Order: sequence, then C-alpha cells, then structure tokens
Amino acid sequence: MESSRTRNSILDWLLAASLALAVLAALAGIDFRIGTLAVRSHSATRLLVATAVLLLLRWRMGVPFLPPWLMRIGLLTAITGSVFCWFRFLVTTVGGADSYGYASAAELIADGRLIAEAPIAEWISASNRLAVASPLGWAPAPNASGIAPTYPLGLPLLMALFSLAAGSHAVFFVSPAVGVITLALVYRLARDWYDEQTALFATALVAWNPLVIAYAKQPMSDMAATMWLTLALVLSLRSSKVAALFGGLAAGAAVITRPALLIAAALIPLMVCREDGRRTRVALAAVGLATALGLQMAIQNHLFGSPFATGYGTAANLFSTDHLPTNLGIFAAHGWRVVGPLWIPGLIIGVFAARPEPRWKPAALFGAALLPYLFYLPFDHWETLRFLLPGLVPLTVVVADGLIHLARMSRRPAVTAVAVIAFTTMVAGPSEYLLRTSSAWDIASIEARYPLAGEWINVNTPPESVVLANQHSGSLRWYGRRQTLRWDFLAPQDLAKTVSELQARGATVYVALEGDEVAMFDGRFAGVIDRLQVDHVGRVRNVSFRRLIYFPNR
Repeated sequence: MESSRTRNSILDWLLAASLALAVLAALAGIDFRIGTLAVRSHSATRLLVATAVLLLLRWRMGVPFLPPWLMRIGLLTAITGSVFCWFRFLVTTVGGADSYGYASAAELIADGRLIAEAPIAEWISASNRLAVASPLGWAPAPNASGIAPTYPLGLPLLMALFSLAAGSHAVFFVSPAVGVITLALVYRLARDWYDEQTALFATALVAWNPLVIAYAKQPMSDMAATMWLTLALVLSLRSSKVAALFGGLAAGAAVITRPALLIAAALIPLMVCREDGRRTRVALAAVGLATALGLQMAIQNHLFGSPFATGYGTAANLFSTDHLPTNLGIFAAHGWRVVGPLWIPGLIIGVFAARPEPRWKPAALFGAALLPYLFYLPFDHWETLRFLLPGLVPLTVVVADGLIHLARMSRRPAVTAVAVIAFTTMVAGPSEYLLRTSSAWDIASIEARYPLAGEWINVNTPPESVVLANQHSGSLRWYGRRQTLRWDFLAPQDLAKTVSELQARGATVYVALEGDEVAMFDGRFAGVIDRLQVDHVGRVRNVSFRRLIYFPNR
C-alpha cells in the first residue's frame, strides 16, 4: 500500500512537472545551460505528448477521487512551474556590488582566507589607497593588511561549499537550491500544523510570491536567510533535544546571513518551549544560537576590528527613527503589490481559525523581521520587501489555511478544488505581471553587460592594464582578469599622479564608465582631466572605455 502511494505521488509530480514545462516552453521557451550541457525548446508539442502519456499511466494506476486529485495536480503544476522559472531565468553572471561581493568572498573562503591582499594599493600614493583598491562589496581591513568583504558571510559560506563540490559556476545555483529547500520546509510546516492540502496550497502561494521568484534566481542572500529562519521554526516544532539545538544553530545561521534577523532569531529559543523537558530544550536552543552568534562576532572582529561592527557601516548611519514614517508608507504601498488582495482576508481568517501555535509563532517572526527595517534606510521599491521575506514566508502558511477554510465552506470537494485553483491563479497571475512589468524576467539579459565588458577588456587591453571603474570595479576583475581601482574614491587632485604612478609600474590605464557614470566622472575630474590625454577606445552596450595617458610635460 505504501509503495503504491509513493509510486502515485512520484507520477503526480512528473505529470505536473511535464505540464509546467509545456506551459513554460510555449510562453517563454526553455533555454537552460549547465556547463557544456544545454537544454533548449520553444515548442510544447513533445512535452504535451509526454504529459498525455503520464496522464494515461497515472489514470491506469487509479485516481481515488477526481476533484481533490485535480486540485493536487494544479497545485503541483504551480509549484514546479515557479521552480522551472527560476532556472529558466537564472542569473549566472557576476555584476554589481551584491553578486560580486558574495561570489568573490566565496572564492576567498574556498581558498581558506577572509582577507584578500591588495598589492596594487602599493603602486599608488593616495592617502586612501586601500579604499581606492577596494572593488564594490569590499573595504579596507582595519589593520591595513588588505581588503575585506563587506557583506555578511552566510551566503558566501554556502557558495564556497557549492564551488568546492561542483566548481566555481555552482555559486549561481545556491539561491535556487535553498529556494527549493524553503518550499519543502513550508510544506512540512503547514502539514505539521494543518493537513496535506493546506501544505500544498501554502507551498504554491510561497512559490508564486514575486519576491521568492525574483531572488531564487539571483546570487543574493534573501532566500538563504529565509531558508535558515524557516528551518529554525520547523525544528522548533520537534520534540527532541537535538532538534532544539539545531533550531538554535539554524537561527544563528540566519543572523550570519543577515544580521538584522537577530531579533527574529532570538525568538527561536522561546518557540521550542514545551511542557516536557522545557528548560533543557530552551537551553539547548540558546546554546545553538549563541554558538552561531559567537562565530559571527569573531568574524566581524577579524574583518572590521570590532565584534559589533559590520561591513555596512555603523548602526547610526543605517537606522534612524526619522525613517519610520517613510518606511511605513513604502511597506504599505508595495506590500499590497507583493502579496495581493487575497493575502489580508486569508490572514484574518487564518488567525481566527488557527490554534494558538500556528497563530503566534509566524506573527511573532514576521514582526521581529519587520521591526529593524522600519528604521532602516528607505528604498522606495517593491523589492524592498525582500528584507521581510523570512517573516512573510511563515505567515503565508497562516494565509493558506485561511483561504482553505474559505474554499471548504461549501463542503463540496469539487467547489473546494475550483476555489483553491482559482485562489492560486489569483496569486500567480498578478505576481507574473509584476515580475514582467518590472523587468525581473529580463535581469539575466541586462546583466550580460558585465561579462561582455569584461571580454572587451580582456581582448583589447594589455594583460598589465589597470582599469578605473565604479560599477564594474568587481566584474572586470572577475571577467576581464584586470586589476581595478575605484575612480569614485580617488580625489580629483590625485588623478594625474595616480595615472603617472601606474604607468611607472608598466601599466596602461583605462576607465570603464556605465551610463550616468560618464557625466559623474567628467564632473568629478573636470578641473584636472586636461593634464591627461584621453582616448575614447571602445563601447559595449552602455559601457564606454577610455584610455588615460600621462605626459610629464603636459
């Protein structure tokens, strides 16, 4: 009996995956590459044939009751369709501060170091030469021994593990991998609290949250932070002492990935509190959390000179009560776009219908994740809500239960199935529209300018060249294999002297400017640029390249 149930479950997943792939192939085409393996298809015909074969096979195995089964297939199709979108539109390039900061830190960790040498800083005499030698995502180490990654090391640690196991390109698969784990955890969480239908529905709602889709396909820390906090919550529901310990460790890993989750992580030891062995479980969870926090403080002390310092700067520069009204408006306005109109009524019904545990734990985590960002530097964009994703995901489980209650009001399975699929469509449709109109599907294409610019530099400049850059200060190191300096940190009066010093070392000096950086560079160095010969030597997309030459008698 158990083996037939497992077989039928596998067939259901295969059927749903085949149907989701057919839809994806018809609407967007399939164009996916892993190393030398490329998968391309812009026709749904073969996939529909495979779907039909799987459907017939599943039908022969027996479908016990049609409406619940069709609802299950619909939810599985939504879940697999979202995951396939992550891989179809996966961003596999290192570009600006975030992706380069994380990927380059992972490379350093895989090499067994946390601070990188910056020998080019010795070539120049600028007073802030280490800052000038720090690409995006990096800053001078406090003892001037080199440069240190400014972003938290939780994600780079995972990336380093992936790269050691499967090569450097594997860093781009960390986000979708932890995204899949997060969906599995959501299913487990909802099944423990409610039932299998609610668990699948909750998983589908999370899978089609536009924030999940946007950040499960990018080398960013949002999905990793969400996974760790969700794992901590799931472990808090277990009764074993080992689960309590690892729940605390998972909560600490969330802090190592995103330090602002400290308040949310501190709730986990309280959530493991149960009647049997309560004190022991709380103590073990606290020990796990404290162990991870101790590691984080040691890292911060090593990189930034204090266990309380971060690469983002001081708390006073990042957080202020003055930001509260602005952030409240941003979260309210964009929150409606992100979660959609069904979310609030679903949450209200779910809160009133839920038992105490599924009610207070997700709400507490959401509030704790939200609290620090109410006072954070404002960013008026819907993707700002990605900071709240570790709290939104558990709360969506409560929303799913509320909507399931609404769908089951008729007590007719067919009506329930239609309502649940309709609710899923009402979430997925606006989510896809938001992603499409905000160019989220096009990010991989847009980000292609970074390897293209690197290729231009690699082909058209001597190996000993040095490139002055801002936005491309990291990516040109990654793709162009050239040393870079930050022109935006270089004092205007130091430009000619720096070019002269680099030339004395045998380097040819170039500048890479993207978009608005052209005007910024020209404005910054307007009074001193005439001391140099400036040659416009190339352009790739919106990135222009100039060669700078210093003549002593000019």
